Amino acid sequence: MSTAIGRPVDRVDGLAKITGAGRYSAEIALPGLVHAVLVTSRIPSGRIGHLDTYDAERAEGVLAVLHHLNLPKGGSVPALLPSLFGAAASGQTFFPMQDEVIHYAGQPLAVVVADTLDRAEHAARLVHITYEHTPAITTIEQGRDRAYEAEKIFAGFIPGRITRGDAAAGLAEAAETVDLSYHLAANHHNPIECSATTAVWEGDRLTLYDSTQGPNATLHTVAELLNIMPSHIRVVTGYVGGSFGCKAMIWAHPALSALAARAVHRPVRLALSREQMFSGCGHREEQEMRIVLGADRDGRLTAIRHHKLSPPRTSTTGPNRR
Repeated sequence: MSTAIGRPVDRVDGLAKITGAGRYSAEIALPGLVHAVLVTSRIPSGRIGHLDTYDAERAEGVLAVLHHLNLPKGGSVPALLPSLFGAAASGQTFFPMQDEVIHYAGQPLAVVVADTLDRAEHAARLVHITYEHTPAITTIEQGRDRAYEAEKIFAGFIPGRITRGDAAAGLAEAAETVDLSYHLAANHHNPIECSATTAVWEGDRLTLYDSTQGPNATLHTVAELLNIMPSHIRVVTGYVGGSFGCKAMIWAHPALSALAARAVHRPVRLALSREQMFSGCGHREEQEMRIVLGADRDGRLTAIRHHKLSPPRTSTTGPNRR
């Protein structure tokens, strides 16, 4: 038996955390640092009708307002892949601010960069957007009649249907059956530390101070999104203030912070607000689980059937069955 059981053990990083000596990605102090704030969509599906940045661009301290009309086009979007593989691990199948299409509420539509955070937040509120709405399905009930069985799930790694044996026969021969459905609301991971990236360029070399569970995943994802060599990117991750999974995949803000830093020729910090944590770094979708169990008189299971119904992260087609 281990001698550690029952003994107090000091956490390696405990002292730095409780004394405030530990530094997180949004606390990195760099000369000339400026701040970026996202302007996000208020509708779940549609297009930008008109984007008015006149007032924001003229607000005090504003250095740039970036959007799909002036942001350089990026490289390729990496295939969906879990970050534990150590390769690119994009959390979504597209990169925002490349066109006027809106896929979900909370999607980044513009980035405002200013010399202070307060000025950036103020200017972000001065960006005026009109929308062209298109239908969206955001709950199971909205799309129940359009549900379909997905061929693949989990980035294509797992079949949408997995079978072993004959469940129908097992249920038919069962002495007792249980058939129950359970509903699970959507879950949002909201750790104490909001996701944040500080980006700085030195010539064609990029350093990202990123709050992530996968520094290699950040490096390779940003390299593909921006079409630059991985060897030209360095990712530094110090303390991470919680994740619950939201910092395992790589979302849009690391690459957007790099683009903003390149546009203004200054180090840029982009930190998601608490509100943006509900839409900017993934979530667990609403789910409906139906479980059917069959057993003989001795209590031995003869069959298990599990159906899952859930809306895709963004959808105009309807929920999928698994």
